[in-house]
Amino acid sequence: MLDGMDGDGGAAERSRRISNHVLGESNRDDCISHDFFNVQQTAGGFPDGVSFDDFVAAVAGHVRPELEGSGFMEEPSDDDCRNGALAFGEVIRRHIDFLNGVVHQVAAGEVHVNLWNLILNSRADDTSVYARYRDFLVGA
Repeated sequence: MLDGMDGDGGAAERSRRISNHVLGESNRDDCISHDFFNVQQTAGGFPDGVSFDDFVAAVAGHVRPELEGSGFMEEPSDDDCRNGALAFGEVIRRHIDFLNGVVHQVAAGEVHVNLWNLILNSRADDTSVYARYRDFLVGA
């Protein structure tokens, strides 16, 4: 499926690594990848009764279901497979780019800083999807 992604540089290589990573059932496939609007808007904190862990659970997605797709679709074309495989990696990267930008501004919001630290710390966990972003986050 990912053989035809050679010309896409780092994004293709990360997508290939993530795809291979999630084949291992003991590896984690969770990542901050859902609800980009709320990730952007929560710098000031949470409503009463919502913890950081609650928020992470709400904005975390899972790679495996994204790769599995729907059982009701006709078999996807090679281009559809390629685009889908690149898409989940780009969604993860979009969150990383956003958080990297906001946490390095004056008075970064506590939630954004905590999400950023979660991602940075997850790079050290070989079972985490974020371990596949070590080369992308060099020096972060």
